[in-house]
Amino acid sequence: MPRPAALALSMLLPAAALAGDAAAQESAAPLSNITVTAERAAPAEELVLPPDHIITVTIDGLPLRLLVTAEASGPAAVNPEIAAQLGWAGTFRMMWDFGAGDPLRSDGLWKDVDFGGQLKAVPVMWSKNPASNVADGVIGIHNLPYRRVVFPLAEASGEQHVQRFPIAQIGSDRARTLGTEIDTGDRRIQVYFVLERPENLVTAPTANYLATRFDGGFEPGSEGKVTVGFGVERRTRAMRLARPLELGDMMIDRFAVRYDDHGKAKSVGEIAPNDPRFNPQEIIVSRRKKKGKADFLTRIGRAQIAHCSSLTYDLAAGEIRLACGPAPH
Repeated sequence: MPRPAALALSMLLPAAALAGDAAAQESAAPLSNITVTAERAAPAEELVLPPDHIITVTIDGLPLRLLVTAEASGPAAVNPEIAAQLGWAGTFRMMWDFGAGDPLRSDGLWKDVDFGGQLKAVPVMWSKNPASNVADGVIGIHNLPYRRVVFPLAEASGEQHVQRFPIAQIGSDRARTLGTEIDTGDRRIQVYFVLERPENLVTAPTANYLATRFDGGFEPGSEGKVTVGFGVERRTRAMRLARPLELGDMMIDRFAVRYDDHGKAKSVGEIAPNDPRFNPQEIIVSRRKKKGKADFLTRIGRAQIAHCSSLTYDLAAGEIRLACGPAPH
């Protein structure tokens, strides 16, 4: 048996902000003085997820069903009853600011997680709110011990075309996830895929940025709600861009905007009946003043890639591969 190697908690020290949902550290003891041990093991080659994207792992002898998501950032998260059942006491704390209310506290500790014979030390957190309503918790791709993770999306239809995007780390080490980037001309916007939600989602500051550069406006009667981390709900309105963002061959022109929790979407405006910006026969020169100090992050929802059959995160190659059939018209 090889000697266990010490793994420091220093990755949780920096401050982080992710899509307006900032995680702030509150620690009862200096994290740099706390260590855990885990067997060193080479990463397994590939994990092909089941259709529901839920895997079974074992922590402290208890089998747990964890939903694998590309949105989950930072530590893995379990439902509060799991932490209570196992008698866990946190060794670090994080505060999640979802806007429009008090930050949500989570406690956490490091645990050896058995991924079916593959052991890895993973930070695990829990809050008073459930982490998932379909599983015992959630875990991000960055916490898995695999070189490649494949998300099956749908049955392949027609000739499949594979698009490749370079992987970008989003957020800091203590609240990170994996995505890619879109070059808008004056900024690079970070994007990641959220397979559990149909709509593309941005915060109000990002909506201001996009609307004033790509001629966007709110669609009438488009009020809705989205569920963000730990079951927190936020109000939205649908925004449409006259000139879409381009990611590979995808034209991204519709977003749900969280318009009243992390700033106000005052620069978006409304789409009027017969708005000439959305008439392909019209040529409009925009005179809108560019505004918006954004978080520069966009969540790409399932509806945007409904024609795609699989999403692969190849950490060894440093790329995301999206296999898709013919794009809808």
